[in-house]
Amino acid sequence: MKFCIRVSSLFSLLIFQSLSAQNDCVRRKEHFKADISYLSSDALEGRVTGSPGEKLSAEYIAKSFAEAGLKPLKGQTFQTFEIVKLRIATNACDLSMSVGENRNVHMSLFTDYYPLSPTGNNDSCTAELADCGYGLFSDSLKRDDFSPLGDIKGKIFIIRMGYPGDYEDSTSPLAAIADIDSKVQAAMKFHPAGILFVPGSEKAGSPSGELKRNASTYGIPIFYMKREINALPMVKMTMKSVIAMPKATGHNVLGYRNNKKKNTVVICAHHDHLGYNEYGGSRYTGPQAIHNGADDNASGVAAMLELARTLKGRKYKKNNYLFMAFSGEELGLVGSKFFTRNPLVDLKKINYVVNIDMLGRLDSQRRTMTVYGTGTSPAWKGALTALRTDTSRIKINTEESGLGPSDHASFYLENIPVLHFFTGQHEDYHKPSDDEYKINYEGMCNAWDVMLQMIVAGNKAGKLTFTKTKDVQQGRSQFKVSMGVMPDYTFEGKGMRLDGVSAGKPAEAAGLLRGDIITKMGEHEVGSVRDYMSALGKFNKGQKIVVTFLRGGETLTREVQL
Repeated sequence: MKFCIRVSSLFSLLIFQSLSAQNDCVRRKEHFKADISYLSSDALEGRVTGSPGEKLSAEYIAKSFAEAGLKPLKGQTFQTFEIVKLRIATNACDLSMSVGENRNVHMSLFTDYYPLSPTGNNDSCTAELADCGYGLFSDSLKRDDFSPLGDIKGKIFIIRMGYPGDYEDSTSPLAAIADIDSKVQAAMKFHPAGILFVPGSEKAGSPSGELKRNASTYGIPIFYMKREINALPMVKMTMKSVIAMPKATGHNVLGYRNNKKKNTVVICAHHDHLGYNEYGGSRYTGPQAIHNGADDNASGVAAMLELARTLKGRKYKKNNYLFMAFSGEELGLVGSKFFTRNPLVDLKKINYVVNIDMLGRLDSQRRTMTVYGTGTSPAWKGALTALRTDTSRIKINTEESGLGPSDHASFYLENIPVLHFFTGQHEDYHKPSDDEYKINYEGMCNAWDVMLQMIVAGNKAGKLTFTKTKDVQQGRSQFKVSMGVMPDYTFEGKGMRLDGVSAGKPAEAAGLLRGDIITKMGEHEVGSVRDYMSALGKFNKGQKIVVTFLRGGETLTREVQL
């Protein structure tokens, strides 16, 4: 009889626990939906950094932090930073020429010349000219267009666009050093007062007059003049670069739970998105539209807010918790970099970092979430082993690297253990179609439960040891060429499966499709996303390569012109 009573009690307890877990998930899904619906609404206009919509997003998150019982950190709820909205050449720019004692002949901005992105923002010079040919320099190619000219320090360097023979040979090794940035970097070794690019070969064309808002500048005027000029004796040129740079304010949001412990766990998600694509980054080619960013990254913010509501009480008191919603992520991790350079806590006291970016679109067929950063501390291996998951609902793919195109990378570079949770890219990534109704709330709840288990396991491990991983920058790395594809970071097989193919890009032109699995590029085997990134860095613009891929079990090849 006692045995029957005990079995009955145990059975009742299991039923109670199961019902409780179901109720928790229902409640969480309601919270997720409410948060995502607001953050990805048209009213916030895509939350681009520095916009009124981004400020509304920050205020909503701050209010949610307060409702969850979080406090400002050192009196700060917001940590603000400035971004440059754009750079514009002003009418104060000048390019003029004088011969001997004759008066200057002034050229017309945009009609005769215009500044280039690397130009100094407020710099001027008057100097003699030095004709530097194509301005090519490479030790490995034994090419030096500068040294034979003798002492040219302090002169204005004239440099032609392109490289000799580019019309006949687009695969020449010189192509790799013939872009404007490479030429400027080479010229700076010889200390010019200014650099004036002029037309070269017909194929080279003219450079863009758009001034990149975040370009690296060199503290000297760097212009393009639309006609050839000769470096004659007695000729001096004046260059004056005056660039207007209107700015905007970005908002990081902070909420702190002080459990009076030595170490702090950081839990973060970026709350900015693309707005109307003011700063670029969109994959959309239609008319202007709001990029609401429901998955990227209203979903990550919603998951973070739910953790803020959950991580309290005796069960979670082994660390302090700092919750942060970063802005500027889409502009290059600007907000998280600003925080690590201006920290409001001792970075050495940060135990580990949990970053959540795109948690809302768990694929209903693959059901795979990727956890990045699993190699950044030995503790993560044990935590992964101890996970209790239903593989019919969610599978875990791991990536050891602590780098990647999201805010955890800023902390990894400070030697802090990190984890980054990500349920995968999709066709709506960086498009206006990333809307709330497409969120997989059931999958998001399952992914959130995995995050909570990892945090609990991390808390049990005390102060985590940091381990440096093989540094692989994924997703937003800058290469000389692009295929125009989105890798499927959750793919576990050999090769790199395509999650998307961008319109008008080389991959689409060659006939590659979403779902194709690239296994080889040229002579380079591709066994993973890492191999793909490594191979891509070895090719030059205009180069033709043979890409081998699998489609429906069949091995195919296509020639792709990069």
